[in-house]
Amino acid sequence: MRRIVGIFVVVLTVAGLFLAVGIGTAAVQEVLKLDGEKSYVRNLDSGIEQNYTDFVDSEQLEGDMLEFHMYVSKAGSPILDDYVLELRTNLDDQEWKFGDEFSHSATWIVWKGKDAHDSMVPKVILTGEVPKPIRKVKEPGFETYDVYGIGEEEVYVELTVGTTRDGATLETIVQKLEPTMTFFSTNEGIKAAKSEMDKNLEDAKAKIGDYRLEEDIKELYEEGHPGWASKLSEHYKELSVGAEPKPVTLYVVLAVMLGLILGAGLVYVYVSRGGGKGMDVSEISSELDDTSGRIAEKSSAINAVSTKFARSADEEQRGAARELLKIRASLNELANEIRTIADRIRGSR
Repeated sequence: MRRIVGIFVVVLTVAGLFLAVGIGTAAVQEVLKLDGEKSYVRNLDSGIEQNYTDFVDSEQLEGDMLEFHMYVSKAGSPILDDYVLELRTNLDDQEWKFGDEFSHSATWIVWKGKDAHDSMVPKVILTGEVPKPIRKVKEPGFETYDVYGIGEEEVYVELTVGTTRDGATLETIVQKLEPTMTFFSTNEGIKAAKSEMDKNLEDAKAKIGDYRLEEDIKELYEEGHPGWASKLSEHYKELSVGAEPKPVTLYVVLAVMLGLILGAGLVYVYVSRGGGKGMDVSEISSELDDTSGRIAEKSSAINAVSTKFARSADEEQRGAARELLKIRASLNELANEIRTIADRIRGSR
């Protein structure tokens, strides 16, 4: 029992030491501080200024030129001679100003040495263009591929205290200055697509109720396909007119078109990866052929349903038949295009 008690005391002592060290380290980690209330962001295109803190997590339009004015001061903690300040951003065409120095690099290390540390920290100014809203997305069934889509992209401006050996990259991180500046790049087209999608889905929901397809279409938007999501929501709304509850026809048509996205994803991967370099060309062409074949099969099924609707005495069902025929024609055309691409891939081997 004495041995167990002794071990317990040692463990508590060691834990206490680690806690004390941890608290001490945390207490000296705030080397610099960013004044979020005094700092601000100016949109050079509109002339509008916003408080730095209020700008965090906002939506900004691609192509807009922004100018960040960041006021940094010392926090009162000891400053070691090897501490530096790293400035980092993923804005396009960036230009940093720190004191009398300028840099056009995405990452820039400043505030080096005792002389710089003894002086006041200069205001950090960054000018840059909001990048295009293109980001990595998930493609169901193809998670191992690097696929990029259209959607809100996170943009950041980071100020980090640390140490460096090579003068270009941080070796250790001492402190990330808060608040961390992140916002999102978007454009009017993405906003319009979302607005149209939401309206169409609400209209369809009022007629036929809640269905899983609504969530699939929204997920399609979120995963980088705003154009497809808007288009599918439009067809969903049109086909819901006069539809009975649980419209099997809608499931058939939209399942086909959602399946088409997978085929389009494969084509995108092939093109974006430099013509399939380093990838199994036979497998890709086979997948494309399979996708094309399944689209053709479903197209025939749509034709049968549209023929039945066309013979109906109900004008709305006859109208739905006409829309189904248009969709079928588009699907046949796209199936042929996918098959042609598959043939080209095989021929390029």
